[in-house]
Amino acid sequence: ATAYRYQYRQHCRPSHTNSSTMSGPRPKAQVALTALRKSSAPYLPPPLLRFLHVADTYLRLNHASFADDYCYDEPSMAILSALFLAYVVCRSIQGMWASTTKRSTAHLTGDEDAVLGGLAVSGKGGIGGNKHGGDSTQGGYEPPPFQETVVLCGASNSGKTALLHYLCNAKEEGTAWNPPMTVTSVVANVGYVCPWEDANDASNGGNMTIRIVDYPGHPSLSSQLTSLLLPAATSRLVFALDATQPVTAGAALLYQYILTHSQVRQSWVVEGKNLDILVVCTKNDAKGAKNYKRMKIQLRNELDKLRKVDLAIKESSVSNGVGNANGSSKATLSVKGKTIDLDDLGPDVPVSLHFVEAGFGTDGAKGGLMAIRDFVLKGVLPNVK
Repeated sequence: ATAYRYQYRQHCRPSHTNSSTMSGPRPKAQVALTALRKSSAPYLPPPLLRFLHVADTYLRLNHASFADDYCYDEPSMAILSALFLAYVVCRSIQGMWASTTKRSTAHLTGDEDAVLGGLAVSGKGGIGGNKHGGDSTQGGYEPPPFQETVVLCGASNSGKTALLHYLCNAKEEGTAWNPPMTVTSVVANVGYVCPWEDANDASNGGNMTIRIVDYPGHPSLSSQLTSLLLPAATSRLVFALDATQPVTAGAALLYQYILTHSQVRQSWVVEGKNLDILVVCTKNDAKGAKNYKRMKIQLRNELDKLRKVDLAIKESSVSNGVGNANGSSKATLSVKGKTIDLDDLGPDVPVSLHFVEAGFGTDGAKGGLMAIRDFVLKGVLPNVK
């Protein structure tokens, strides 16, 4: 390796020099490329050093004008630097494009919101009301009347859309059901379902129908999530967590848009009710999946980290005389002891968390699918919190 590096330093020196180089100082670009070559040579593997040496020699012998005029007599370093710069520019353009296109809805409001689509209506009641039939959609389809709305949310790829398909398409209790192939959602999916025992009963006039709103989990699409979490818009919430992945993304979503959001908390306090949340640990049948007890501990630890960060920011802003740096939409999450108690979040947080684990490859009753269906259709909470 040392021999190759010495050979690369020696042979990469200019084998010919034009008159402009001899008569004056070298250009700054050439000096920079030469310095880059010398500093990187000790860390490059011998095969790559040999390739660079061969490439430099070939370009100098066969394309001398190109190497002198455009590569400053450092062909390999100039080409590699140009490729790296092109990669950085390409990634930057992709980032700016993703933040300004319809995938991000921070710039949309009301009827323009591409995520909620036909669900977003103006006037008091927000999302068409909790116990009403929705307005006609853009395609002319008029949704059926429904009794309640249940919101299904969580981080991306946590199994929300598969749960929606199960709730809407599983025909009878105890029957086998295979989930369809799903993709990442960029708009809210909506389904309507009623209990199996009432599915063929025409006398109730559709009063037992439940509307399920599956909200996308990508962080850039969370601008309108809180409008679905108000008492006028929903009755209860199903929060999906992937049992095979870390809970960081899900904890951030739960913390920012539910537990510490002032509007959501205040609206439920005014109603005098608690927002019941069923935390579903999905993909329980997959290899390496964690049970709900372990997921609960990890979720508590992540929420506590976020709480401590917010507390440190608040204390720093107060000491500097800045005031509330978090803005008016951010509330605090107080604790009684050293850490958050997910079974008792305190009287100022009108949220009740309940945990269950589910997987389509396990028995419906044991996997928690029946508990999820009972919670969605009837509001029945699981026995284990």
